[in-house]
Amino acid sequence: MVTGLSSIVIPKKVYDNFLISKQPETSFSSYTISKANDVLHIIYSNVCGPFDVPSLGGNKYFVSFVDDFSRKLWLYLIKVKSEVFNTFKGFKALVEKQSRKCIKTLRTDEGGEFTSSELEDFCKEHEVVHEVTAPYTPQHNGIVERRNRTILNMVRCMLKQKNLPHSFLGEAAMTAAHVLNRCPTKRLNSMVPEEAWSGSKPSVKHFRIFGSLCYRHVPDQKRKKLDDKSEPMIFVGYNSTSSYKLYNPKTKEVLFSRDVYFDESKSWSEPQAITETIPRLQLDWEEIDSRKEATHGTLNTEQQIVNNRPRRNKNFPSRLSDYQFYPDNAISVDGELVLHLSLMAVAEPIDLDEAIASEVWRSAMEEELRSIEKNQT
Repeated sequence: MVTGLSSIVIPKKVYDNFLISKQPETSFSSYTISKANDVLHIIYSNVCGPFDVPSLGGNKYFVSFVDDFSRKLWLYLIKVKSEVFNTFKGFKALVEKQSRKCIKTLRTDEGGEFTSSELEDFCKEHEVVHEVTAPYTPQHNGIVERRNRTILNMVRCMLKQKNLPHSFLGEAAMTAAHVLNRCPTKRLNSMVPEEAWSGSKPSVKHFRIFGSLCYRHVPDQKRKKLDDKSEPMIFVGYNSTSSYKLYNPKTKEVLFSRDVYFDESKSWSEPQAITETIPRLQLDWEEIDSRKEATHGTLNTEQQIVNNRPRRNKNFPSRLSDYQFYPDNAISVDGELVLHLSLMAVAEPIDLDEAIASEVWRSAMEEELRSIEKNQT
């Protein structure tokens, strides 16, 4: 390729300057064979957060646990990182009771929530090997790191699809975990994580589109005879009792129900969906003249748009052109009181004695009597 260059001899000694200037990171294997041969042999855990907007329950983090053998995922919403220890104790009691096996190894990063003395003492007491990965090497805890990345990608898509605010991230993350446990993975050939964990094939016929508009049946005990039998809700998740988790945007409450009708083509944020959920009678009786300005002689005939529906032009009758009209909101509470008092000041007398006491009414009665006598003669 070039001329005049002497032969190059590769040195056998590695010089320190070369290492300091050129040492790269050690490559990671693209696929690592699992060392677990049964459930709970190795549990991976990691904390994701904080999020800028807290969830509906005020949580800003979630901690996830992944079983290496079955790839089953457990996800818990927490407010602060200090709740990780109590969450792990509850998780350990739950999975060991369900599987009748014990957690042998817990692998985490070196975050302060995992390296606390209380967690280390707890692991030693229950003979759990706590493996802490090396700093700045999330690849050693790659199974749960990739799970968290997948969850966040799903959450973004779910919220974006239905135009929901970021406060629904907690419910979206829990729903994503529920779906992932029923999706195939590379680690399992012909099973999904839920089947590998429990031994029974799960069903997915209850799956619905997150954030869809739905209608919850109101129980007979909570409504009157002529009340609506259903109310609009937002679908935000699943429940282990074969019911759905729903959010009421009017009362800001989260509840569960199994009597639900889904309209998955719509979301609550769509104007058409909102309009259709409001009773038609209520729309007809809405106040549409609140924006009218006081005018003398005629009313404002400008076309009004209410709830995306055009209103017809209203022309004031010509026979009342001499009158001055004001909109309903032009007089305050005090002004209305003054108006009523002024009307009472010129009101007709309520009895004969009050009419006789009035000079105007006496002269009017005398004039009426004279007119009657004249007609009789």
